[in-house]
Amino acid sequence: MSQLNSMERNSVVFLASILLVTIFIPSPAQGLCLGPEACGIIVGIWFSMLTVPLCIVVFLFAIWPKTRTWLQVFAFLPGLMAILTGYLMVIQGQRLDLIFIPLIHVGIMVLMIRLGRLGSSWESNKIESKDVSDESE
Repeated sequence: MSQLNSMERNSVVFLASILLVTIFIPSPAQGLCLGPEACGIIVGIWFSMLTVPLCIVVFLFAIWPKTRTWLQVFAFLPGLMAILTGYLMVIQGQRLDLIFIPLIHVGIMVLMIRLGRLGSSWESNKIESKDVSDESE
């Protein structure tokens, strides 16, 4: 039994070391960074590849009415990414043709805010309709 645990521990250490070496030695990406423009585009695309799937996972909060308000809290992430990718890719990278990437982040942010307010607007409409019906009686 102890031999099995040591084999599992060794495999985890081996895989973790390979992963860390792969992450911390980015030689192919360094070859693409020829100047600040190219590095800005690479970093902007990398951040987009990191945050867009994360935001899609956060959209699971829209399923339950009690967690929809958390979407408004997490909407700062695509908003921040719109600013960051807008600066890195459009301004620093001097590529106006890549404006669609920050606009995708802005669209995700707007969608998250609207879905986050969806539950509260329905409840406020119900309360207002009850008040109106109570006053008419």
